[in-house]
Amino acid sequence: MSKVEYPRILGHRGTQEMFTENGIKAFEYSLANGITGFETDFHLTADGVVVVMHDYDIKRTTTGEGVIETMTLAELKLCKLKNSDETVPTADELFELFDHRRDFYFELELKARYGEYYDDSRMDEYINKLYASAAAHLSHGTYVFTCFDTRILKRVKQLHPDAKVGLISGGLTQALVDAAIDTQCYSIAPTLAGTEQALVDAAKAAGLKVNLWHSETLELWRKARDMGADVSTNNHPVAVLKALREAGLV
Repeated sequence: MSKVEYPRILGHRGTQEMFTENGIKAFEYSLANGITGFETDFHLTADGVVVVMHDYDIKRTTTGEGVIETMTLAELKLCKLKNSDETVPTADELFELFDHRRDFYFELELKARYGEYYDDSRMDEYINKLYASAAAHLSHGTYVFTCFDTRILKRVKQLHPDAKVGLISGGLTQALVDAAIDTQCYSIAPTLAGTEQALVDAAKAAGLKVNLWHSETLELWRKARDMGADVSTNNHPVAVLKALREAGLV
C-alpha cells in the first residue's frame, strides 16, 4: 500500500455520504475526493454472478424485494438503488474502476455463510468467482478477502494459497488474535469500540495488519491512529479526510 494517510481511511461500502451505499457512484464520489481505500461486500446470485451488496435481502437499499441468492442477475437489475438511477453492480463492474491501479487498498468481505443458501459446492463457486474477478482487475497485493468466519477464510486459502485473508471481529480478544494467526491471516479487523490497546499491540507483534472500525469523526480517527491502526473503515470517508486536511494531518 502506498502511504496516503495513516491510518488509511477505507470508504465503507464506497461511502454513505451523498449516494446509496455500494453503488458505483458512491465509489466514484470517494475516489474523486481523495479516498484510496475501500471495504465492501459480496453475494452470489441464483445464476452464479458475484454482486456488490451488504444485505441478503435487497429491500433496504433498492426499490425491490427479495434475497439475492434466489434472484438471477437479470431480475436484480430490474431494481434500482434507492435515491438513484443505478442498479446493483456486479463485482466486475465495480472492479473496473480500479483496473490495475496500485494506489489503493481493498478489503473484500465475503457475506456468504455456510448453511444460508451456500453448501460446500456453492461456497467454492462463490469464492472462486470473487477471486477470479478480483485477480482480473485489481493489482496483486492491493486487496484482502475478509470474513467473520474462519472456516470460510481457511477455505479461501485452501483454494487460493496466494490469497491474503483477514478476520473481522467485534471487540478484540486474545482468542481472536490466535484464530487469525491459525488461519494464516494477513489482517484483523476489530471494532474500535471495545478493543484494548494491549490486544492491538499483540496483533501487530504477531505481524497482523489492523483495521479499527469505524472512525466517523476526526477524534475517532485520531484514536485509531494512536492505537496503531494501519487502516480504519469509515462511513463518511470524504468528510473525515477533509477534516484531516484542514487539521494539517495529511
